[in-house]
Amino acid sequence: MRWTRALVVFALVVAGPVPAVASGATGPAHPDTDFAGSTGHSPTAARPFAATQATTAPAGTPGLDVSHYQGAVDWAAAAANGAKFAYLKATEGTGYTDPQFAANYSGSANAGLARGAYHFALPSDSSGAAQATFFLAHGGGWVADGRTLPPVLDIEYNPYGTADWAGWCYNLTPAQVAAWISDFATTVHDRTNRWPVIYTTNGWWSTCTANSAAFGNDPLWIAPSSSDAGGPPTIPASWSAYTFFQYATSGTFPGDQDVFNGSATDLATFTTGDTPDQIQARYAALGGSSSSLGQPVGGEYVVASGWGQDYEHGTIFYSPGTGAHAVTGPVLDRYRQLGGPAAIGFPTSDTTATSDGAGQYSAFGGSSLYYTPNTGAHLVGGDIRTKWLALGAEQKLGYPTTDETATPDGVGRYNHFSLAAGASIYWSPNSGAHAIQGAIRSKWAALGWETGLGYPTTDESVTPDGVGRYNHFSLAAGASIYWSPNSGAHAIQGAIRSKWAALGWETGLGYPTTDESTTPDGVGRYNHFSLAAGASIYWSPNSGAHAIQGAIRSKWAARGWETGLGYPTTDESTTPDGIGRYNHFTNSASIYWTGATGAWSLYGAIRDKWASLGWETSPLRYPTSDEYGVPGGRRNDFQNGTITWYSANGSVQVG
Repeated sequence: MRWTRALVVFALVVAGPVPAVASGATGPAHPDTDFAGSTGHSPTAARPFAATQATTAPAGTPGLDVSHYQGAVDWAAAAANGAKFAYLKATEGTGYTDPQFAANYSGSANAGLARGAYHFALPSDSSGAAQATFFLAHGGGWVADGRTLPPVLDIEYNPYGTADWAGWCYNLTPAQVAAWISDFATTVHDRTNRWPVIYTTNGWWSTCTANSAAFGNDPLWIAPSSSDAGGPPTIPASWSAYTFFQYATSGTFPGDQDVFNGSATDLATFTTGDTPDQIQARYAALGGSSSSLGQPVGGEYVVASGWGQDYEHGTIFYSPGTGAHAVTGPVLDRYRQLGGPAAIGFPTSDTTATSDGAGQYSAFGGSSLYYTPNTGAHLVGGDIRTKWLALGAEQKLGYPTTDETATPDGVGRYNHFSLAAGASIYWSPNSGAHAIQGAIRSKWAALGWETGLGYPTTDESVTPDGVGRYNHFSLAAGASIYWSPNSGAHAIQGAIRSKWAALGWETGLGYPTTDESTTPDGVGRYNHFSLAAGASIYWSPNSGAHAIQGAIRSKWAARGWETGLGYPTTDESTTPDGIGRYNHFTNSASIYWTGATGAWSLYGAIRDKWASLGWETSPLRYPTSDEYGVPGGRRNDFQNGTITWYSANGSVQVG
């Protein structure tokens, strides 16, 4: 099929000469574009994620793929050497047919191989539907004759594009590439009732489709990337396992060396669309007609890329990648409501009782459906499911009470859970998946969920002092909600949170006892804290965020908070003489405290005079009163005197 990749990381070379389009063949005026060691591609530069070969043939049923590049293939010899299937290049774009396809198609069948056709995609040239229609008209069809494999879409690096990701992705966005693939696959399925196999590499799929998880219906044919280092291939997001693996570009057979992920019997089943052995074997293993499934209802039928068999009380589903598993009861009902295998994949477990005995579940690759009589049946998947399981699943957060759902802001995903106090796991691309519960979750919800403080960036965690709980959030300025039994749950954010953190979080001023709130003057913001003596952090655009506490805070409150002396411009600090404490404020004011004198305020001309004398190190020492009125002016008392300001002439007298 595709073009050869060298065995070194990030290097790609042409394996052979570029053959011209055969005389008389219809097609574009560019070289043939088939795959692997049989390639006719002539890439202009090395591609990242170049394929590498496995050191030994993986387990499975062996086969090969070829195009006209191999010339006349000795199909009898390939069969004698053990080949059980072959894929053959049929078309490219909407104008090229492989001149060797007819001979390869009949020759492989005559040798007893199951065989099928592949189409090399050129999404930049025409629509997916147009190329699928061309493919189906030139050998890409499927019939249930026991020897025709499902059609293949070969979608990978653009050999005609520029030597960068834009060119390799056909100058399309990941969303456009995924839409093109869906257009092709749906057209094939509508015409054949088989989802086409998708051939790709993990590197190309991850970049050019943004690792789309939307193609679980389509069996995967994977070529390895250099990062696989000759080991098992990395599987892209749409799948949990491969159906075919192109593990080498040369070997026992002509062309590329492939394996089917299963036995020869499984391959026959995959070819014909019938699964009596696997489904019946599972039914027998579960107890047959004496099992909880009961008697069969109707015959087996094709569903998505596998098959199903209904019973009185459930269904057994089978696909080559997942095997056969029974889904029953409300889990089955919800599975069907959500679209069944076509929407969320095939089951990877039977419906099983949960460990606490209260519910049932079935796994579907990276997703699970959980059911209890109280919660109903709901789907949890991806990173949210991984987090839920890591935290103890239903034993810790309870059962899902919603399916995984998009957040109102369109960025993230969430599930709610049945924990009596309330629990959720929220996920976004930047924050990952984290659990939030109880009073912290209630507070977050009251503040607007993710539209308020952003997404949780931690699970609910125990504070270092062992008393409280917290979650941090993704708000750009920084945000958290802290809870303790005595303070309740409150939000703290931005500059106030940064100041609180710098002062030791809850081990400094205690826990927040308010959310961040607007000051009565409308200018600033504040949080109060649980420190026994009383503590707050106030912020304004001009002053920044500063802490005020104890007796100084009480004095400031008595003087009108920020409407009196203004906002604090310092945290509470120790005086240079080591005896007292103080805060400065925006209205040319200060409050000073000592154990002997208490806390007193001073401001304006009196404060300026005291400062000029050396503050508390002056002969006056510490203030012993707030500023008060005297005939003709204002005064502060100090331990060793007074300072008086006279309104008539603005003079200041020390006495």
